[in-house]
Amino acid sequence: MSNKILFLIFYLLTIGTTNAQTSIFKPNLLKYEMDSLTKTKILTSLDSLFSQIKRGKIDDNLINKDNSELSISTFKSFSGIEENKQDSIPDFYKKQLLNIYQISTNQFWITLAFIGNKNIETPILKNIINLVVTNTANNITFSIPAKYLTNTWNRKTVGNVTYIFRSKINLDRATLFNAKNTRIATKLGLQPEKLNFYLCNNYQEILQLLGYEYDLDANGQTRDGYGVDANTIFSIMNNEDFSHDIFHYYSAKIRGDIKRNRTVEEGIAYSWGNAYYTKANGEMVEQKELLQELRNYLKANTKTSLLEIFNNDTKIFSNLPAEISVKSTIASLLCDEVERKKGLEGIITLIKCGRGDDNFFKTLNDLTSINQNNFDIQVMKLIEQKK
Repeated sequence: MSNKILFLIFYLLTIGTTNAQTSIFKPNLLKYEMDSLTKTKILTSLDSLFSQIKRGKIDDNLINKDNSELSISTFKSFSGIEENKQDSIPDFYKKQLLNIYQISTNQFWITLAFIGNKNIETPILKNIINLVVTNTANNITFSIPAKYLTNTWNRKTVGNVTYIFRSKINLDRATLFNAKNTRIATKLGLQPEKLNFYLCNNYQEILQLLGYEYDLDANGQTRDGYGVDANTIFSIMNNEDFSHDIFHYYSAKIRGDIKRNRTVEEGIAYSWGNAYYTKANGEMVEQKELLQELRNYLKANTKTSLLEIFNNDTKIFSNLPAEISVKSTIASLLCDEVERKKGLEGIITLIKCGRGDDNFFKTLNDLTSINQNNFDIQVMKLIEQKK
């Protein structure tokens, strides 16, 4: 069968899934260093991909097998990207092809922009997105650029966790995380999962691996990680320990459709994992250090109401990262007390207590008899008793 006939079949099958309203603007000034058949196949498939993203159903045949689950998850995050939510304008940001060029024998790099403007105002750049497209004789497939951008990085497997990193890995932290991954899953009655873990310097680098060259909503943001998504983790500031969010990952399996109680979730994550954000030296903050800082604060501020700083989540940790929460620190002690008194059954009850502090306090009182009326006395006892 000739290439022309193959392309005709390909085109007829694809064009029916392409919505003209979602097609991507391709400026005449763009240069295409490829033959016309390849160009047409790629551009037709690209329109089809974003049409399917908008409809919420992506054909597996358009997805490259490398990082397929993570690519699909990321592509789904593109849904609604055209919407101006502030002004409730559904198709405000228009898709435009910025660049397309060959990066290997059968692969191309594609860059898209999402741009909108109101009347005569300066255009607003919402996103710049990069995709890797693979062209074979019978198919065009797309993927996020993570594999391509990290193809020269190193790999190291520690237990159930495979780390992908540039040049250095802290094996002590990696071993600790692998142990926590096993311990947290096992405590919740789940099987520890195998994970891929990219060590990234900051959140902007994570976005680039996922395909977001620029994201208006995340501009300037550096101190976050990302995951667990398709059994993949992207580190918080190049730290090998993602145990805070691995608890959230496993607890979601326990909670099911029940709404997440943030106080409970953060409390257990602070206790079983860490406080998520790294210190200036790159290390995570564990519960023991949090409690020592809390003791120091209470010693210097003897009239402090523990219930008040809990309810207001007052910023008291001057020697720790600004994002760290005193509410979650205190909640970690309360969750520990539930576990001490009621075991795993009590922890599961907490996890499933439903959204909001009213549900938290009601469940806490049922399990431990600690409530708003005796909060200061009981929490102070826990602070003093905790080693």
